[in-house]
Amino acid sequence: MTVPEETIWELEPHTAAKHRILQKYLDAWFPILARFNNRIVYVDGFSGPGRYSGGEPGSPIIALQSARTHRAKLAGEIVFLFVEERRDRADNLQREISSLQLPAHFKVDLECGEFAESLEAKLDQLDVAGHQIAPTFALIDPFGFSGIPYNLISRLLSKNRCEVLITFVVDSINRWLTHPDPNIRSHITETFGTTAAMAIAEGMGDRPAQLKNLYQQQLSKVAQFVRYFEMRDSNDRVVYYLFFASNNRLGHLRMKEAMWNVDPLGDFTFSDSTNPNQQVLFSSPSVEPLISELESEFHGTPEIPTERVETFVLDRTPYLRKHMRKALSQLESAGRLKVAELKSDGTKRRSGTYPNDSLLSFQ
Repeated sequence: MTVPEETIWELEPHTAAKHRILQKYLDAWFPILARFNNRIVYVDGFSGPGRYSGGEPGSPIIALQSARTHRAKLAGEIVFLFVEERRDRADNLQREISSLQLPAHFKVDLECGEFAESLEAKLDQLDVAGHQIAPTFALIDPFGFSGIPYNLISRLLSKNRCEVLITFVVDSINRWLTHPDPNIRSHITETFGTTAAMAIAEGMGDRPAQLKNLYQQQLSKVAQFVRYFEMRDSNDRVVYYLFFASNNRLGHLRMKEAMWNVDPLGDFTFSDSTNPNQQVLFSSPSVEPLISELESEFHGTPEIPTERVETFVLDRTPYLRKHMRKALSQLESAGRLKVAELKSDGTKRRSGTYPNDSLLSFQ
């Protein structure tokens, strides 16, 4: 991923895909949190100038517009913290924000500085005052790997109702992994929160995949739900992973829905090399991987309610309930799943349906 030097630069296709995921998620996140909280916070680290050279909105404007135009009434205070290190880009973002008509209950704080330093200071202030942070969604979107210390992300995720969407630039980390400069190596260690990344440099195998897996493991120590989306460049090379981490089941579900919207085939990947005019051979995802997971998890167990299977699918796989129904139907048709004629409440189950109280036996 080329690091732009200009104040404003061209929007790349993988960034547009990332923004689609962001917008789909925020369209769900804002009303969910605003309904039950008087104050919510959106943080945009490495926020950029607010627009691209073609006029497309950047992530801060997408967030503001999502909240401003949402059909649901977002009556509570919504705080937007935008942090941008370069003064020229921060000034351009300020002009873009000033051109919007924002409601009085929107509080916008634009800081020119380093993201980690800014967020650390705000968390310190809250801790000293003994206050809990309001429900927070943080987009952490660097061009490289410095300035996103694992300890800070871990600290944020340890707070109640906080979640992150992180651009994990694995291509850059992989290229700098064996650099002799100790400062660069320390930045990598800081990003992972462990020296284990250095061991990957000395080993064999697919280093980007190992780095991705290590980062996923680290996030899983502080977040119950971790999901990633793979972004590739015009040469179809993996550039970065978009990592979502949360301790909220509903947030995890809504993020999966946003990712399925961008990749309806369920690979959770996007490539700049894809020809948008090319005919798609398959219009729906295969559920064979899900079938394998279900059989591995539940084979040999006594009758279990569909609700238990659904919890497994939603919490521990990339799939949604509609995919679960398809997988169960294929298993039943193949004689590998038996569904009790009567549901747990004693009423008859309608053929071909899988309500939460139907009873399943994996053969």
